[in-house]
Amino acid sequence: MSDYTNNNSNKILILELNEVPWKVMDDFIERHPSSAFSSVMPRSCRITTHLPDTGQLHPKTSWQTFHRGVPDHVHGIREYNQLHSEGHSNNPTIWSLALQANKRVGCGASIGSWPMPEDKENIDFWFADPFAPDPESIPAAVTAFQEFNTLAVARSSRQVRSGGVSRKVISNFLINAPRLGIKLGTLMRIAKQLASERVNSARAVRRRNIQALMSFDVAEKQWKTFQPELSSIFINHVASSMHRYWAAAFPDDYESNNMPAHWRETYKHEIDESMQLADHMLGRVLKSIEGKNTTLLIVGSMGQHAIEHEPTFNQLIISDISKFMALLGMCKGDWEKRPGMEPEYVLSFRTKALLDKFIQSCSQVDINGRHPEVKRANDTECSLLVDQYNIDFDSITVADREVSLENTGLHIEKIHDIAGSTAQHTTDGMALVVSPSQDLSHLNKHTDKVDLCNVTSSILAALEIPVPPYMPEPLSDLVSALQAEKTADGASLKNISQMQQRTCSESPAV
Repeated sequence: MSDYTNNNSNKILILELNEVPWKVMDDFIERHPSSAFSSVMPRSCRITTHLPDTGQLHPKTSWQTFHRGVPDHVHGIREYNQLHSEGHSNNPTIWSLALQANKRVGCGASIGSWPMPEDKENIDFWFADPFAPDPESIPAAVTAFQEFNTLAVARSSRQVRSGGVSRKVISNFLINAPRLGIKLGTLMRIAKQLASERVNSARAVRRRNIQALMSFDVAEKQWKTFQPELSSIFINHVASSMHRYWAAAFPDDYESNNMPAHWRETYKHEIDESMQLADHMLGRVLKSIEGKNTTLLIVGSMGQHAIEHEPTFNQLIISDISKFMALLGMCKGDWEKRPGMEPEYVLSFRTKALLDKFIQSCSQVDINGRHPEVKRANDTECSLLVDQYNIDFDSITVADREVSLENTGLHIEKIHDIAGSTAQHTTDGMALVVSPSQDLSHLNKHTDKVDLCNVTSSILAALEIPVPPYMPEPLSDLVSALQAEKTADGASLKNISQMQQRTCSESPAV
């Protein structure tokens, strides 16, 4: 890890504002004309991106597409924490390519950033996404936060739940909180949040916002300390609110809005509340990067839009995965559960034969008239779904044998906010380049949608990192925007065509 701050080189900070589309951004700016987003929009380079993925639209794949500069059918990564794919061997991430070019990097919770690169010499800071199976971080002190964060997210990924994090983990986090960068204002927000829940239990859903703010505090502290040439900070809380509460914030987007009027009234401000917190983060970033030769890229990988929906009163989950796997004849030690986004469960098996056996066993399970769904990622890794909603049954059938629900590891959980998904993923996303000192609006020349992978290659070109031949060519206007804060005495940008490396690097990949 570097022991100095580089104030002279051209730097790019990527704020990964997950899934926020222009509709939500423009609505927020209209409502809040004095916001940070409103202040930067007129002088920014604004782009509508297109995600080139052809499989499932999901952040576990879309961010891999962005970080690797190739679509999903090329990188082949379908699950969180997937270790084996074509992309791992042939399509390194932008962090790996930057490290190969001797650039300093930082990563704050970006999806797909586990495992950490083996070459750590130029890593200034690194903590992986909250679905990472281990809390290893740089600096080591950040591990205390990552351990707390992964457990908290695992506990409340579908809906906010209390408990699930040991007192030891909480104590370790609180002891380290000041040096991690957790701000007094964040602690005050936590206190205010807990107090508001006592008055109005519906406000418990805003705990996700607090988790996002703590993660941002930690990443911001590390960025301000080291200022790497390439760094990323992931922000997910707005995406979570949009999925659940789009029908409350944008009730007229539907031919038939099936959510009750009282629900729409209760949750109509949740997306705006989440965006206000994102705006608070942006305001802090803008102050941090001023005078630091740093250009800010805000990008979403994809977007969301309204979908048909119904109120969700309950949902089937796996509350005891060990019991469920034993019921299907899988022995302890033959498989392991990896972190994922409930109600999708990520599993890894010792051998291909064991995964084959598991898939066969699932075909003999009848849960309310349906088999568990297994989505194979590769020979030994898969995801498992048992998602059923608004159900009422007390037993399932396994190989023609009836088993009571309490003996299966399955559980029908009540959904407190009755929100399923009122919005889902779309290939249209947003990208916004912000310079603290320059007006970039003259570079808004892309009236058509821009392939997300063009954004990736443009980042590399702007940092004078060779662009691998499998990526699409950088966009000259976007490269110019991303270089806006380059110092006058810095090296000039090489001809973009020269940045197209014609032989694929054999460097290690993330």
